[in-house]
Amino acid sequence: MKTKIMMASRKLKIPRKTNFWSVTPTPATHKKQDSIPMLIVLRDYLKLGDKEREITRILNNNLVRVDGKIVKDRRFPVGFMDVLTIEGMDDDYIIMYDLKGKLVARRNPQENKGVKLFKVVRKTVAGNNKIQLGMHDGKTITTERKDIHTSDVLLMKVPDLEIVDVLKLADGDKVFITGGSHVGELASIKSIEVKQSSVKNMVHLNEGFSTIKDYIFVVGTPKYTFKTPELGVTRNDE
Repeated sequence: MKTKIMMASRKLKIPRKTNFWSVTPTPATHKKQDSIPMLIVLRDYLKLGDKEREITRILNNNLVRVDGKIVKDRRFPVGFMDVLTIEGMDDDYIIMYDLKGKLVARRNPQENKGVKLFKVVRKTVAGNNKIQLGMHDGKTITTERKDIHTSDVLLMKVPDLEIVDVLKLADGDKVFITGGSHVGELASIKSIEVKQSSVKNMVHLNEGFSTIKDYIFVVGTPKYTFKTPELGVTRNDE
């Protein structure tokens, strides 16, 4: 299925007047507006081929993995924090937001090899003392741990989805901003303001600004800090 390029997600970092058609992401993990189709990542971001058939050949040869699992669908959606591995390339790539709110592929630091951060966005009781956790990227896991709450961020091994650490949302944490006017910035939490109404909770940052809790993604605590890519120009920003 194709989409007119002018109707594609505004979070894609692609020229809008070069081509008439884009590609529609397959309904899978990330939401349509928060993801990049695999074809665009490989062709337009990483420049691994000029034609759609060249990218299809790469995928059909099992050369591409997302979070450690082989992906062959050229429409497969990749989004924030997904780790992209291409056989034969020295670097892995991680999908991040730049300072303009665009999704970009940045070189993933070696310190992050084999792990990924997942933000818990849903928590339900699954029976037999099991808790089902829904992640920001659409994945779900079942655990017996009851100390994990929504807005916590899990450091997990991929592709096994084994919990290594839990990054709790707390004062002093290092966070990545995923939306709003400060998207793409790193900051540290000064305080969390809980609203006694339907108004969204606010998080106040030491850097002198505030944002809603939904835009906060914990990347560091006093015990562990996830190595985030540099915010400078990268291959697909040029």
